[in-house]
Amino acid sequence: MTSSISTIDAYIDQFEGDKKAYLIQVRQLIAGAVPAAATETISYQMPTFRYNGNLIHFAMNKQHLGIYPGPAAIAHFATQLKGFKTSKGAIQIPIDQPLPEKIILDIVAFNIERLKDKQAPNWHINRGNWLEAEELMQQIMLKIPLKKEFKWGSDIYTHKGKNVIGWGGFKNFFSLWFYNGVFLEDKENVLVSASEGKTKALRQWRFRDVSEMDSAKIEAYIQESIRTIDEGKEIKPAKSELIPPSGLLLEALQADPIFHDHFKALTPGRQKEYIQYIDEAKQEKTKLSRLEKIEPMIIAKKGLHDKYK
Repeated sequence: MTSSISTIDAYIDQFEGDKKAYLIQVRQLIAGAVPAAATETISYQMPTFRYNGNLIHFAMNKQHLGIYPGPAAIAHFATQLKGFKTSKGAIQIPIDQPLPEKIILDIVAFNIERLKDKQAPNWHINRGNWLEAEELMQQIMLKIPLKKEFKWGSDIYTHKGKNVIGWGGFKNFFSLWFYNGVFLEDKENVLVSASEGKTKALRQWRFRDVSEMDSAKIEAYIQESIRTIDEGKEIKPAKSELIPPSGLLLEALQADPIFHDHFKALTPGRQKEYIQYIDEAKQEKTKLSRLEKIEPMIIAKKGLHDKYK
């Protein structure tokens, strides 16, 4: 699946024949069972229904449909799922078999009940109200011939397939992300590295108020970023020695062949990111929480820090 896909319609349209029909069937089944307030989106590069949080994901693989309802649902329906290959967070449904509609509907109903009273995040409070900053950036981008793609939950603008710029509003600042920022001259001396040691090329330009945003200067930085791509400037991933998984991550990999295979399919660098992420946690409950968070990312073939690279 290409990373530019941002709707379930576009996801399904990649497939043909029986696979496409199977995806249409599962989507219609779930859509008919969720509350009116539920929404459809693409999350972790998979079709997703949300209802006060991720309700259920699904994705087509070579020989099976993957259903990802979360560990709680899989544990609750362990008896009913004995006929299917499962992992902590995933169910494999062979596509040469009829869709098990009752099981899927029961799982959806279980997650609806579990999520119905969950307080959905108020992004206007947590991330500030940056409508004017968003509008300013949209006006700037109308003048620059870049391709808009949807990646990691945000609009990213690309040139020749390379990421150039994205942005987002947070509680205390509005940030522009220059993916090749390390190569920029930075005449205004404004660029910062958001995560030392983890982001190699990306740099941020942060604003505390829209009045600080100078359109001409921002456009100049974007144009310079485009030139770095035309000039072939990029940081090549450094080869690093792979440390073996240990502790809870090792136990999870040994207990779940599906999870193990997806993890081993990652590049050594991405494997290392996940290993370090779990190892850095001091408390076991934090390790467990992180382990639950990363499983769908690993299954979706994503790296832990892809958003910042």
